[in-house]
Amino acid sequence: MRTWFVCLGCAALYLPPAGSTDPAYPGVGGPASPVDCSEPECREKAQTAVDAAGVPAEVLARWARRAAGLDGPRRVARSYRPARGRRAAAGPVAARTRLL
Repeated sequence: MRTWFVCLGCAALYLPPAGSTDPAYPGVGGPASPVDCSEPECREKAQTAVDAAGVPAEVLARWARRAAGLDGPRRVARSYRPARGRRAAAGPVAARTRLL
């Protein structure tokens, strides 16, 4: 089974070319990347994202696949509001004065 990738530039899903250990797209001339779909604009955006993240491209590609829901269920941000019936979190000390 081949791995689907998510382009960091345009958010398109794509399959890298099957074959050797150094796959290249036919006609494009450049090597396939796990973070971009080989369009020039996407290549620049993906390289900027990799540089800004400070992690290898393979790790960033894994994170993008997880965010797109390709590697298991999507992660949903937690809600930090208190459960029903519980007391709300205390405010800052300055809010609890006799003047209020």
